[in-house]
Amino acid sequence: MEEFSDVRFKQRAVIEFLTAEKVPPIEIHRRMQAVYGDQCVDVSTVRRWVRRFKDGDLGQADLSDKTRSGRPVTASDQLHQDRGEELIRGDFVEK
Repeated sequence: MEEFSDVRFKQRAVIEFLTAEKVPPIEIHRRMQAVYGDQCVDVSTVRRWVRRFKDGDLGQADLSDKTRSGRPVTASDQLHQDRGEELIRGDFVEK
C-alpha cells in the first residue's frame, strides 16, 4: 500500500494538471474519487489547491508538504525507533 503522503502528492499533481486544463474543482474531485476512492482528498481541499495553482504559476508549484511545527506523526528514523523501544522496555537512560 502506498504511503498517505505519496497519494496526496499524486493527487496534487492531478489537481494542478486538470486546473491547467480549466476543469472545474467539482469535476476534478468527481474524477479523482473514481480513481482514488476512500483515499481521495475532500472537495474543499481540491478547491483550496485549485486556488493556489491559479494564483501561482501553473507547472511551477511546489507539490510537496511544507514543514510544520509540532509533534511528528511517527518515529520514522532508526534513532527514534530505538529510543521508543528502550522506553517501552524500561531501559531508557537520559543522555
